[in-house]
Amino acid sequence: MKLLWILSKTMLVCALSLLISCGASRKNVGVSEGEADIDELLGQEEQNTLDRASEEAEILKLLGITPEEEGQPKETQVSQVEEQEQPQPQSETPTADELRQELEAKDQEISKLRSELVEKESKISELQAQLQSKQRLRMTPITNNRSLKGAPSPEFKARYQEALKLFNSRQYQAALNIFSELLLTDPNNSLSDNCQYWIGECYYGLGNYNQAIVEFEKVFSFPNSNKSDDAQLKLGICYLKLGDRQQAKKEFELLISNYPDSEYVELARRYLSRL
Repeated sequence: MKLLWILSKTMLVCALSLLISCGASRKNVGVSEGEADIDELLGQEEQNTLDRASEEAEILKLLGITPEEEGQPKETQVSQVEEQEQPQPQSETPTADELRQELEAKDQEISKLRSELVEKESKISELQAQLQSKQRLRMTPITNNRSLKGAPSPEFKARYQEALKLFNSRQYQAALNIFSELLLTDPNNSLSDNCQYWIGECYYGLGNYNQAIVEFEKVFSFPNSNKSDDAQLKLGICYLKLGDRQQAKKEFELLISNYPDSEYVELARRYLSRL
């Protein structure tokens, strides 16, 4: 009997141990299954969150809002919109005093321009009078106390030929010195007008066209000079060198009208055709 009692107790303990082991195993399975469900749900939720974020970013892009602007507080965004919509300040309308001052300034400027115009017109009239006086001088040589002698002295002629030789060899300054010396020594010599003409040619050769014009003009002061038409032609050429085409044209026209028999008429006409 005692043996049976011990066996029954042993079987009871084994049965209880088996029951406890099964319960624990079932509980662990339930926990694992629950955790798997939660992980699945969390993964789906995370995916949904990413999808919504991507969709919102696309909508913001369509609306022209950058991620930086989207992250700003609403108050800042509203302030920026208000600044953009705020009208720009317009320039103030000038007052009556300002308009009057501006008008007075314009009147002063106009008066100044008028004065300058009157001054220039006066200068033009003066230059025109001088030109007309020179033209009359060329057409009717001035009669003065200078009376040209006959044949020049051998010494004078020799020095004259020496100066011409220097000029032809392009020694313009040396030639100029001799021609000036001859003219100063004997201004009434029959070759004096020639000396005056060659003085102009020397300045022309030196490139001093303004002084050459002055010297060529002096040739017309000699009565019945055989160098008048030469000087008239060179005047036109000097003005061409100075870039004054209008005055050059006038000089060539004077040559044609005042010296119709000159050998330079055809040359003057050719120059005129190119002006």
